[in-house]
Amino acid sequence: MGILTNNNNKFLSLDKAVNVIQSGSTITFSGFAHSVTPLAFIREMIRQNIENLHLIGVGEAWAVDMLAGAHMISEVWLSNFMFEGYGRCRNFSREVENGSIKVEDFSHFGQISRFAAGAAGVPFLPIKSMLGTDLETSNSGKTCKIGCPFTDETLLAVSAVKPDYAVIHAHRADHKGNIQLFGNSTSIDEQIRASKTVIVTVEEVVSEEEISKFAEINTIPSFLIDFVVEVPYGAHPTGMYKYYSEDFQHIDLYMSLTRTVEDFNKYLDEYVFGVNDHWDYLQKIGIKRLHKLKADPYLGYRLPNR
Repeated sequence: MGILTNNNNKFLSLDKAVNVIQSGSTITFSGFAHSVTPLAFIREMIRQNIENLHLIGVGEAWAVDMLAGAHMISEVWLSNFMFEGYGRCRNFSREVENGSIKVEDFSHFGQISRFAAGAAGVPFLPIKSMLGTDLETSNSGKTCKIGCPFTDETLLAVSAVKPDYAVIHAHRADHKGNIQLFGNSTSIDEQIRASKTVIVTVEEVVSEEEISKFAEINTIPSFLIDFVVEVPYGAHPTGMYKYYSEDFQHIDLYMSLTRTVEDFNKYLDEYVFGVNDHWDYLQKIGIKRLHKLKADPYLGYRLPNR
């Protein structure tokens, strides 16, 4: 594992890191559209059958859809789960429609404000964005109208969330567990600071000197992180800015196999249960395919027709 030393107990193998997660827990994942999703971790969760999870998410799709398709989720607090450019999360939708998953819906800003409240250690934050909508009244006491003590303006208080676990995929870590994330970080800072236990999978482990070259993006210090796992291509088939682009060929396959329960079980049999671990999964995808996804070093993403 690169420069890792054996006496650093912050670093775990993927299977041992997943074993930290307890069934029945509240959990949040990084990921927005087709990027920065800890899918190697999620596939291993399915292999280990960690179930009855309560997922709290912001605008992601992959974690909730795969875990719902594997019947591992019982409750979700969400803001707009969809596959960008493709449409509904079919596995998730089926589980909601048949009553297997209880849902509560928030706006993006409302949900991020809940994480921000948890991160700040306060019980709620006031917002305006959900006032006058169905989201204001449909969330089982998670929101409440309040009067501003300074202006008498009506605001909406949204309750804090403090998940048991945050699972994040990032670009790099040093041997102390300081984390670097290039590009758009979405709500990852708030998710990390709100959660009780934070597990980060990274593309590579590098030296402290290398981390310090980009000090302006070092917003995730090691004291916030409980465990780190080195997992190259750990977000596949989603992308990682500066490392590799989305694998739309695989995404097309995934979407075609979520139309029915039977087809999705075939996907799980081939790409989750049909491989021993993440390295077997990468072998199945193939080095030629992975190489074609590598990002242009100047643009940060793969050029079309490359």
